[in-house]
Amino acid sequence: MRAVSSASAWTPSLSRTAAAPMDASDLADAPVSSPSAIVALSDNIGPSAAKAASDPGHAPPLQWERASRDAVSALMANNFAAGASAGRFKGLGAALLDQVRGGVTQLSQTAQRSAGGVQAGTYAALAGGVSGALHGMGDDRFSLGITTRSGVEVKLSLDSDGDALGVQLTASGALSDEETHALGQLSKAFQQAIDGMAQDPPQLRLGGLMQFDAKQLASVELRAQVGLNTTPPSVQTLSFQADAMQRKVAFSGAAGSLDVKVDASKAASLGGPEQQARAMKSYMRQFDQAATRGHADGALMSLFKETFSTLHSPVGEAARLSTGGTTPGKWALAAEDRAMLTGLADFSAKVVQTPKMDNPMRLSEQDAFSYEVGQATSLGGRSYDERSIAQQQSASLSASFHMPLVAGTTLRLTGQPESQNYTYHQIDDTASSLASIAYQDGKLAKASLEQSSSQNTRVQRYEMGKLKSDLASPSVNSLTRDLVAALGPYQAGQAQLNQEQKAQQRTQMLSALNDQVFLTATAGR
Repeated sequence: MRAVSSASAWTPSLSRTAAAPMDASDLADAPVSSPSAIVALSDNIGPSAAKAASDPGHAPPLQWERASRDAVSALMANNFAAGASAGRFKGLGAALLDQVRGGVTQLSQTAQRSAGGVQAGTYAALAGGVSGALHGMGDDRFSLGITTRSGVEVKLSLDSDGDALGVQLTASGALSDEETHALGQLSKAFQQAIDGMAQDPPQLRLGGLMQFDAKQLASVELRAQVGLNTTPPSVQTLSFQADAMQRKVAFSGAAGSLDVKVDASKAASLGGPEQQARAMKSYMRQFDQAATRGHADGALMSLFKETFSTLHSPVGEAARLSTGGTTPGKWALAAEDRAMLTGLADFSAKVVQTPKMDNPMRLSEQDAFSYEVGQATSLGGRSYDERSIAQQQSASLSASFHMPLVAGTTLRLTGQPESQNYTYHQIDDTASSLASIAYQDGKLAKASLEQSSSQNTRVQRYEMGKLKSDLASPSVNSLTRDLVAALGPYQAGQAQLNQEQKAQQRTQMLSALNDQVFLTATAGR
């Protein structure tokens, strides 16, 4: 057998449309530029090639859906030996989207381990009649859908199972140079999302996909499924959607699930970068307090916090780009209005930890955590001078967990009474906040802030498996404030101040008021 060449010696030839699958007669007449082009499409690449030639027991060669010399097929051949998704898909998402940058709008390829009997390094090993049935059906799979402003739909898919690896690219129409460039800019972001999801524990690296060019692209959607090496086997899934008006992420894995939605349709209520940063800091603090109080899984909460922050980050800029530089909304708000609002886009977010039944003597006692938070804003009125604004925030925490009687010791619950020395905690908290503003004839007529919170804690103490105490500790707080006087144009003690000093004092006052509109965290302050 001739000495083989490495895959790097294979120069891919790109075309506007990928070649159709070849049958045996096509392959017999197919032109060959060099022997290395043949070998590069099998799995016998680099140091493993010599072993494959001399060792009959070596893994059989790869068969291909179509004969091709493109860079994606070469990368598939290089990656095939990797068993885990992180290795199988390494660089493959970026390479596939780079094909669009190069002008390719249709591509379908599958590499499958031959069942044996096919000689390595031959055209029969290149295209042995492998079908494209794997596309969209792999045990591990990623799909990216992008719709351009002109309405062209571009779809990419990557699929892998034990003995096959497949990719597919389709476009519903012709792409302009600007659209092609915008799609190409997402190749790195697509690969980052794939690499993050394929990790253990997973990371949702969606920030790059959020930064799509809203002048050229209307929406981006990513879906993923990755198998987990658990007993019994399980999967983690991801669904991500983004356009100028909304962002959505739903994730499910072994540790639990999260669901975050951000509504950017009310751009008029968005605050500036400084206000949004302050709001985000407040919410991160609330999430940490809820996680501590409810003994949440740290990795799952980190994923939840990262997702929440990521989905909010580009809302204002994307809305501005999608409307040609104008800010969509009913009308611009005054500084006093914004001081009563968080500055964030409306959202709903929920994280749920997979319950565990760690006490074999009392399976009804679960270690569980569920936290939900949301915001909804309404803008009404016949005109700017008659406008009304209301913003509702809410949060709820439900959690339960076991703790040892002696702090710092490890709790190991078994079926023996000697292990049954613990406290079982059940948490049920809620919090809400309602900011309301109304104007009549251009003058502030109403400005109020209503906040309430409740905390309910139940602690059961067991010694040698016997219930020794059962204590419930409810707590309810509420506060209503009339802010018309505080937001009025004239404030006491300003007689000796010049206009610049008055403006500075008012800015500070509005900033201090804004700090108070956020939820009273369910964990207390």
